Amino acid sequence: MEGEKMPERYKFLLVDDEPDIKEIYEIFLSNLLGKDFQFQFFLNGEECMNYMNNNCTPDDKVFVITDINMPIMDGFTLLKNLKESFRGVEVAICSAYDTNDYKTRGKDLGAIEFLPKPVDFERVASMIEERITA
Repeated sequence: MEGEKMPERYKFLLVDDEPDIKEIYEIFLSNLLGKDFQFQFFLNGEECMNYMNNNCTPDDKVFVITDINMPIMDGFTLLKNLKESFRGVEVAICSAYDTNDYKTRGKDLGAIEFLPKPVDFERVASMIEERITA
């Protein structure tokens, strides 16, 4: 898959209040998926919702990985809002707090997966590849 252009079928979004996370994801995912892999990065759920509202239709295929604990709009609120407004969205939540409460709440709100931090980038790459090749 290295060097191949990613199809435009899915949009990939990453939401985390730590700006350094973007660079870490870029390094790992470009190594695992190829240099042409791109994603949008947002520092909080509100930024992500603004992007979605202005750039996506309810049926667009969008894969979002979001942190839970963030200022302005947390990951659970983002997940709830995305699932209410966008049928084509899939959301994975991640947190350094690997608790059953977080996992259960995320699942109840419609998250497809809980990713404990530090994130397993091979698992993330696998989740993305599943969507690219679908």
